[in-house]
Amino acid sequence: MTCTSSWTVRGPVAAVAAAAVLTGGSVAEAQPAAAGDAVPVVEAAVPAAEAGAGGGLSAVAHFYGALSTGNTGLMARAVSQDWVDIPAHPGLGTGVAGAQQLVREIRAVFPDLVEAVTGITRSGDRIHVSLQHCGTHAAEFAGVPATYKYVCFRGEETQTVRNGLISTTEHWEDIDGFLKEVKK
Repeated sequence: MTCTSSWTVRGPVAAVAAAAVLTGGSVAEAQPAAAGDAVPVVEAAVPAAEAGAGGGLSAVAHFYGALSTGNTGLMARAVSQDWVDIPAHPGLGTGVAGAQQLVREIRAVFPDLVEAVTGITRSGDRIHVSLQHCGTHAAEFAGVPATYKYVCFRGEETQTVRNGLISTTEHWEDIDGFLKEVKK
């Protein structure tokens, strides 16, 4: 399903919360299906039609929920069997297994990572997400050995959604911002 509408959500979003459920154009919190199943909540009115499986918002919520909790199982609800990461992390696979590998690798570097979504914009099948990555730097990242400092730095990602699942993740991290944080 290709959506032709566009919408924008701005402001802080809880990174580890209940599943996003849109009813009547507003967001309501739903109980997670199981322990550790928490996903981000988009705290704004988005057309209810966008929330369904074809809209992709649920997939995006599960994607950041997996990164924020370490629950790799959420990636099965987030990405397609042929999902790719651009630019790909060295040695990263594709599909659900690759996305689960990404969660494990990122959580090894930032074990308490929280992905704070600060904005979402949608146009057609592309959902652009602005993020604040926050966590303890516990392993080598961007050429910097572990500092064990709690750092926050920006990221921007564009998720391409096909049939309600993310097929491509294009990402950019503010490495300069990260380097400034670890040198403080």
